[in-house]
Order: sequence, then structure tokens, then C-alpha cells
Amino acid sequence: MDDAILDLKKNQLIIVLREGRRHHYENIARALLKATPDLLAPEMKVVYDSKLIDCLSAHITRNAVRENPAIVTYINEFISSEMEKDEELRELLLMLVEIDDQSLFSRLLLPELIRIAKLRYPHRDPEIDSEARELVRMIYTIVKGESTLEFKPIIYGKYFKLFIIRVARPEKIAKMLEPHIQFTKHALNYCPTTESIYILAAGKGNISAAKYLKTLLMGELKEMGLNAIVSLEDEYKGLYKGRPHANLYVCKLGVRR
Repeated sequence: MDDAILDLKKNQLIIVLREGRRHHYENIARALLKATPDLLAPEMKVVYDSKLIDCLSAHITRNAVRENPAIVTYINEFISSEMEKDEELRELLLMLVEIDDQSLFSRLLLPELIRIAKLRYPHRDPEIDSEARELVRMIYTIVKGESTLEFKPIIYGKYFKLFIIRVARPEKIAKMLEPHIQFTKHALNYCPTTESIYILAAGKGNISAAKYLKTLLMGELKEMGLNAIVSLEDEYKGLYKGRPHANLYVCKLGVRR
């Protein structure tokens, strides 16, 4: 669908549509796929490479129109044609689906991508693409539960500087939270310019423990001479390990110096 875009000047997006009623739903799909990045944050198209933008756009657009199978059909055709051409694209799209299944696409991945794009705009640096993909892979590893002892959910790059804590086993809160506090200290030593800390939890008991951990971490950061601001805190229902209405929690602490 590359021919759908004709010009992008003065914040105007011009899209070539095919004539005839039989192309009605295809035209809608083409327009949505091209317009979605501008609707999210126009800076993203300048800062990130087109492959990542196409993946994000296709995933978001398909979700937005999932109640209209005629439009979804054309989006799926686009996705299939692109996936056949590019194995990396296929892997990226599949990871986005898994991340979104646990509601972390809109609450973690996309906000971070947009935030960095706005800070970086209008400069382009290929290094930002590798860091963005590293973030996708890290979140994917967390949601799939495939982490190992060697896996550390930390990104300390030129642009992305964050780490993620997933809280589990609330039955012994004090003993259970201490490793998270120690991990936070380790992560801050490893990445002294950390900008964001995400706390994740699933299940009422784990969520209670995660909220308590948030309070403890804010105190720990203050003792280290850092200010922690709760920039996002959301408790909601979502899909988790096959359960469609699990209690989920995400909290983002913005670190200020």
C-alpha cells in the first residue's frame, strides 16, 4: 500500500484512493494505515524507521476496526503481504500481538515510543530503532514468562532508559518485596540516568503488594536523592495467561534528578 501516500506537506496527508464502490473498504483500510502514525504522534514517522511504523500502524488499525470484518480483511492482506517479504517484520508483529494481549501495548510500549519520539524530533538516528526493538523484545519476554536468571528487564541506551518490575507471590510481602528493592538499586547503579520505572502485577494479592512496593520505592529513591513521580497508575481488567478478565495493574514512576 505504499502508493497510498502521495504527499506530506504543511501537516497535510494526501492519500490516493481507488475509484469504484468495490474499493470502498480497501480505501478505508489504506487511509487508516497511512493516517494512524500522524494521529498518534507525527514525530514518530520522522524519528523511527518505516518498518517499525508500519508494524505499529497495522496493529493499531486492525484493533480499532476489529468490529468491521470487511476492513480487517484488507488490513490482514496488507500484513500478510508484508510478512511474507520480511521475517523481522513478521516477528515484530507477532510480538506486538502478545504484548497487547496483556494490555501493555497501550500502557507501556506505545507511550514510551511516543515520549522518546517527541524528545528526539526532528533528528533521525538508526540507533533509536535498535533500542525500540530491544524494548519490544524485553516486554515480550516478560509477558511470555520466558525470562531466565540472566534476563534483566533493563534498557540503558542512548534514548530509552527504564526498567520493569513484575510483582508476584504476595503471601510473604516483606520477603517477597526485598528482592525487588535490591533489583531497583542494582538497576539504578547500572543505569544512573534511569527515567522510568514500571511496576506490573496480576491478581488482587499481587496488586496490593505492587502498590506497597511503589510506596517503598518512592522512599528508597528519595533517600538516594531522587524524586519519583507517579505519572501513570492503572488497575484494570484484561487478558492474562489465558484468563480474559484478570485483575491487572501497571504503575509508572518517572525519575527526576
